Amino acid sequence: MNTLTQAQKDNHASVNQRLGLAPDVHLTLNKQIKSIQQQKKNLVFSSDPLESDVPPIHVSVGSIAEFKKMVGVPDDQDDSHVNYPSPLEDQHRQLMASVGSKAELLGRMDEDLHDKMRQAAYAYVMGNSRKVQEYEPLINSLMFPGRIAVFTGQDLNIPADETYTIKGEDPVVMNFEEITEGQNAEIMITTNCSLHTQYFTQL
Repeated sequence: MNTLTQAQKDNHASVNQRLGLAPDVHLTLNKQIKSIQQQKKNLVFSSDPLESDVPPIHVSVGSIAEFKKMVGVPDDQDDSHVNYPSPLEDQHRQLMASVGSKAELLGRMDEDLHDKMRQAAYAYVMGNSRKVQEYEPLINSLMFPGRIAVFTGQDLNIPADETYTIKGEDPVVMNFEEITEGQNAEIMITTNCSLHTQYFTQL
C-alpha cells in the first residue's frame, strides 16, 4: 500500500465529508470488505442491498444542486468535455407550465425531452450548471428526491482474474484511498458511478 501525503488524505476525507459521512466510516467499511473478500470472489457493489455483496451506505439527495455539491465539479472548471443540450423548445416550456403532476408530465413528455433532461442533468453536475439552468425544475421534478449508494475505505484490492461489478438503479460513489487491480482483474461499471481514489494501480 502506498503512503498517502496529508493532502491526499484530505482529498479522500473531503469526498466523504461532502456526502455527510462520519470521519471514520471508511475504516469500518474497509474491515467489512476485507472480511467479505475472504469468503467470496467477483464481488458486486450495488445500490440495491439485496444484490450487493458489500452493504451500501445510502445518502439522501433532495435536488440536482445538492447532488452537484456532493459529487460534481465547480462551475468554473474546464467544461470542454461536456455536451450540453440545446435550449428547451417552446412546446416543452408550454408542457411544463401546463401539467399538474409528475405523472402527467411523464405521460406527456416525448423521448426528445427525456433525452435532453438526462443530458442536462449530467452537464449540470459535471459542467457549468448555469448553462442548463432552465432544465433544473424539470430535473428536480422527475429525478429527485433520490439517493446515492456509497462505498468507501482505505484500500480496495481486486485479486487477479476477478471482476468487481458496480451496478444498481441509484448512482454509486466509490471513494477509496487506493485501488489495486491484480493481473487480468477488472472493474465493470453498469450504472452512474463516481469513482475517487488517490492511487490506482494495475499489476
